[in-house]
Amino acid sequence: MDGTVPLTVSNFCGVRSAWAMAVKVSKGPKGVSDSPHSSTSALHQRWAKLEDEHHELAIAIDRAQIAGADLALMRDRQARLLLEISGIVAEIRDAPATTIEDFLALLDVALEHEIDLAADIAFYGLSDYPMIARLLRALACTVPEFEFNSLRRWLSFVEPSS
Repeated sequence: MDGTVPLTVSNFCGVRSAWAMAVKVSKGPKGVSDSPHSSTSALHQRWAKLEDEHHELAIAIDRAQIAGADLALMRDRQARLLLEISGIVAEIRDAPATTIEDFLALLDVALEHEIDLAADIAFYGLSDYPMIARLLRALACTVPEFEFNSLRRWLSFVEPSS
């Protein structure tokens, strides 16, 4: 044996805590969020706002289309939003990720843009994804202030079951 400890579920929290402490110590008292480059979590916040705006605009376009309104300006704004979102997703892909929030942000964007899992979870329900549900619950408990924007947005389409 080489003396390394395998990463298991039972020791993951200790490893994660040690890693988080090492990151804090290595960055000094200011922490990782004071980086001159945009962190993944900071970019995620911009991405979430743009995705929310796009979601609201899509709903407005559907309503306006039903009403027979001219959609040209709305479609133009939608196209600009999609370009801006694509640019931020590209930045997120290459941005430094050093905190748990950064990695959660990466996961949220990946759920939306790489594997489209958020839509599947909204359609089929978390019960069809027991391992993903377990993972998301554990992550939500680890960083309760983090919001999975992709899931919130997709789940807003689903009517609560009676």
